Amino acid sequence: MDYEQRIQSVLNYIETHVQEDIPCESLVALAGFSKSHFLRVFEAYTGFTVMSYVRSRKLHLAAERLSYSNDKIADIAYDYGFESHDVFGRAFKRMYGLTPENYRKRRFLLPTFHAVNLAQQQKGAVAMIKTKPHTMIVTKPAMKLIGIECRFEDGVSSPDLWKQYFDEWQQTFGNIAHLRVEPEKEIDYALTVDRDESGYTYFIGIEVTSVDHVPPGTTARLIPKTKYARFTAIGPVGESIGRTYDYIFKEWFPYSSFQTAAGPIMEHYDMRCATHLGIPSDMQEMDIYIPIELVLTQTKEIIELQPYRAAYYKAAGRKGRKWQQVKKEAFDVMITWALSQGIDQSDLRIRAHNNGGATEEKFNYEVYMDVTGIDVSITEDSLISLMDHEGGLFIVTPALHRMLEPTGKAFCEWFEQQEKYKMTGAWFEEFLIHGGKVTLDTLIRIHYGVKRL
Repeated sequence: MDYEQRIQSVLNYIETHVQEDIPCESLVALAGFSKSHFLRVFEAYTGFTVMSYVRSRKLHLAAERLSYSNDKIADIAYDYGFESHDVFGRAFKRMYGLTPENYRKRRFLLPTFHAVNLAQQQKGAVAMIKTKPHTMIVTKPAMKLIGIECRFEDGVSSPDLWKQYFDEWQQTFGNIAHLRVEPEKEIDYALTVDRDESGYTYFIGIEVTSVDHVPPGTTARLIPKTKYARFTAIGPVGESIGRTYDYIFKEWFPYSSFQTAAGPIMEHYDMRCATHLGIPSDMQEMDIYIPIELVLTQTKEIIELQPYRAAYYKAAGRKGRKWQQVKKEAFDVMITWALSQGIDQSDLRIRAHNNGGATEEKFNYEVYMDVTGIDVSITEDSLISLMDHEGGLFIVTPALHRMLEPTGKAFCEWFEQQEKYKMTGAWFEEFLIHGGKVTLDTLIRIHYGVKRL
């Protein structure tokens, strides 16, 4: 089940249990994520914190009852889980700007918070990001920061923290400028911390060498040494940052072997996005650091691959020839042959394996396709040959083409902790090709041969 399906199953559960108490832990278990990862993924897909969404759906349905029934307001409040008329009234007014009594008098007003349907959202979605952010797994040492912060929760008005930060910079932070780490780079950090199902705390500040003297009105934050996935957003910051977060949680995480770990998400702003230095908006860059941990049980499956007949091609490489050229040759030959055989190009599954690396004198890139039960012809001058594969037991993990290397490394870390299996040395990558072309967004299923101990 992919991320979208998991979150949609949570949304469906909320709809069928909206008149009940819905603890966040139940939704976490249903989604199959850690709590910290679930909270961030849910917000990425819906635009709402979990409890804000649940509360808004309850208020929406309560508003419908107010408009189209004569039920007592206290009964409606109780039916949707509000502990008293007063609690319901305050929540209702925050959402609709009217008390339940006044809302009922204006029956022509319609509720405004409809259930989220992710499939319908995707139909109207545009391409999320033109330039994929550069991604790297890094470990940052412990950090000390001083800044200002504010709690953000849906339904509660919050100040413009960035405006406050810049307005107070000289008066508040000027006195500790000498403590700033790498002052010549003018680095500002924005942190999302203390996230729970209702909201989070947003912190803006600078990294310092000491927090012994914290100016009045500011807060010190100590960040331990942490492993992060770092994403460099490219383009106008106001536009690229949102698209990059979408990419992180909707494209990168679903095909990685990581999930968000407990800890702050950090946004790193420096001279690369300084408008006062004349940096063109389309060349601006900023970094997003997501704390990560290895997922030990998700996205892995064990399959028994039966012996099969395969179409086969081997592209020969040599030192000095670009690795990608050899790889492209292999796929071009196999895809062209599949087209000549009338094999459906909309969903090709081509398996690949390399022998040796591009730095060696000679290396090969082999591709093959399961043609068991398919009537194919091989001519004398064909570049394709037929061969039999034995099959075997494999552990399979998915990856995006662009994420192949870090996913493979993460799998090896995961496998080292397993006690039931041992690697046999057999492996291959299965490319799920749509439209007859391999791209960086092509989904790959990495197969590692194993045997049970």
